Amino acid sequence: MKPKITPIIVTALLLAGLLLIWQWPNLNRPRILEIKKSTQDKITWEFDPPGFFWPIAATKKEPENFLLLGAPGQGNNAPDLTDTILVASFDTDKNKIFLFSLPRDLLVSIPDQENYTKLNALYAFNKKNANQEFNSLIKKTGEITGLKIHHYIFVDLQTVKNVVDILGGVNILVQKDIIDEKFPGPNNSFQTFQIRAGWRYLDGSEALKYIRFRHSAGGDFDRIARQQEVLQALKQKVLTLNFWDLKKVLEIYQTLSANIKTDLSLWQIQNYWQDLKGLPGENIIRNELTSHDFFASGQILLGDELASIIKPTAGIENYGEIRNYIADIISN
Repeated sequence: MKPKITPIIVTALLLAGLLLIWQWPNLNRPRILEIKKSTQDKITWEFDPPGFFWPIAATKKEPENFLLLGAPGQGNNAPDLTDTILVASFDTDKNKIFLFSLPRDLLVSIPDQENYTKLNALYAFNKKNANQEFNSLIKKTGEITGLKIHHYIFVDLQTVKNVVDILGGVNILVQKDIIDEKFPGPNNSFQTFQIRAGWRYLDGSEALKYIRFRHSAGGDFDRIARQQEVLQALKQKVLTLNFWDLKKVLEIYQTLSANIKTDLSLWQIQNYWQDLKGLPGENIIRNELTSHDFFASGQILLGDELASIIKPTAGIENYGEIRNYIADIISN
């Protein structure tokens, strides 16, 4: 079977691509210089011409690294925990994407503090710090991987549920039977999520469970593939909307703009999408770091609760082996 193009920027880029459909009139306005404030609080000037009408496109030389985050959102016991944490390194010279899935339960020190927490809690701790809510997670991810994070994309997965319901559901080809008797339920409970293989028409709640299900051999990457299936189905339904569907269009726009956080401009999203949309599946190199011997599991008191965590086998906060592995993968 020919490999499918996996979601390069996870849920966010495709959803942001849908957002571009409705922002297209604004994209026709040329913008030559953009002032950006980096995570290091330095002002930089970026030359960012729209490639479709600028005669000489800006070239990218160094690989660019993206932090890709997904959280379950409101209605869940821990709505702000980033249970999907991926680093994507895009090398334009090699025409390859290197994807690294980071373990959500990794015990880490909170940047600029003496306390420890799980990696997936760093965003939740900083959520109320406007324009700085991702700084700690970006810094820690850089320490773990040895890569400089250039951009971030955060998606509240409730976005998918809301857009699916606005569009009246989506038709999905489920590849394998799914039976999960420990799917997270309300009030720290569990519920059974079950769906049979074959074509299935999913409403918003079912689609959200489908993309959140994680107990499979492929872990986060299987989940990302399911996210892609749902988002591709959404994209097709959005493209069939007509002028008289203006109410739906506005509802989708409002949902997307309220639930996606990124430092990427619409211009940048459009440019990256042009670079990535034709990337063959074999040029997307996936790496599940937990499948190697880099980590050991354990338990520790976090606050007043005994929590299950994982830590580097080399020692807490010792990421040398992980950084060397990532550097070798990218350089080959």
